[in-house]
Amino acid sequence: MFKHIINEKLELRLLEARHAEAVYEVIEMNRGYLSEWFPWVPNTKNAEHTKTFIENELRRFAHNNGVSTGIFYENKYIGNISIHEINWNSKLSSIGYWISSEYQGLGIVTTCCRELLNYAFETLGLNKIEIRARTDNVRSSAIPIRLGFKQEGILRQVDYNNDRYYDHVVYGLLKDEWRGK
Repeated sequence: MFKHIINEKLELRLLEARHAEAVYEVIEMNRGYLSEWFPWVPNTKNAEHTKTFIENELRRFAHNNGVSTGIFYENKYIGNISIHEINWNSKLSSIGYWISSEYQGLGIVTTCCRELLNYAFETLGLNKIEIRARTDNVRSSAIPIRLGFKQEGILRQVDYNNDRYYDHVVYGLLKDEWRGK
């Protein structure tokens, strides 16, 4: 099992099929909150669906095309953070994340993003990382801003959720701008 210890309370772990039930339970506990932001939530109907997601993510990792990790706080699964598919020609990817509502505001996602940025730039040798957030998601947008990303633009109506289209703001960070904060 791959895991990256960040501090005495926080670590990132490569999810395995055995984590499916715990992941599903956190999604289920946060279903109302997560459904507001993510169109995949209503289609997550059981732990078997979550297991399929984990297996697909493990294949992607095995093919050196990104990584999806569980966020574990005090040895408990509380959310996910990922480097999405990698454009190796441009050395570009993006980071996505979500966390259980009870753990928001503790700096956990910002800390995890910092670790993934170090991995993306130093280990993978990527040149640029993007983070996209709905324009109305102030909490999610605060993370790239805090980490020194620059706002690059607005993508209009790129997200369809709950019978409505939403715009996304795109933040970008170049390797030579990153200081490993």
